[in-house]
Amino acid sequence: MRSAEVIAVGTELLLGQIVNSNAAFISKELAECGIYVYHHTVVGDNPERLKKVIEIAENRSNILIFTGGLGPTEDDITKQILAGHLEKGILYDNNHLAKIEQFFAVRKDKMSENNKRQAEIIEGSHVLSNDFGFAAGMLLESKKHTYLLLPGPPSEMQPMFTKYAKPLLLKNSDHEIILESKIIRFFWYW
Repeated sequence: MRSAEVIAVGTELLLGQIVNSNAAFISKELAECGIYVYHHTVVGDNPERLKKVIEIAENRSNILIFTGGLGPTEDDITKQILAGHLEKGILYDNNHLAKIEQFFAVRKDKMSENNKRQAEIIEGSHVLSNDFGFAAGMLLESKKHTYLLLPGPPSEMQPMFTKYAKPLLLKNSDHEIILESKIIRFFWYW
């Protein structure tokens, strides 16, 4: 049986500045695929805490799905921490890099070096295109785990998950299992 954990990365989630709607979306989509989600975790942009979260998640789930931390700023650390954990290098995806460079060229604006970070991928990963933003998504598989990295903004994450990630996850799942749930509400009037 395949089980998943959704790990949202971003201090803004812990501060209540934004709501973690990604976890609900991914859980619903995975249930339709027959993949159980047993845990949702939110962790801030802290390298040590993220490392600990990865270790805990690997002990209880075989699919780890990360949202957030793929952007251009210094606190976007998800791929760097996971790459270090897996002892893999970071490289550029040329398609995403060209898309970013073209965006700035069309605007006749100088691209700062940190924008290239969005085109970084973990060595050996299957790259997921971002049709509505710049940060590349990726899927990596090891002997025991599948790691899926998705951007944090729902407008980027949802189409990337539906169009690119979900078919890859379905490829390795038992298509006969579909999780269904029903909510029954009772109202008692006196």
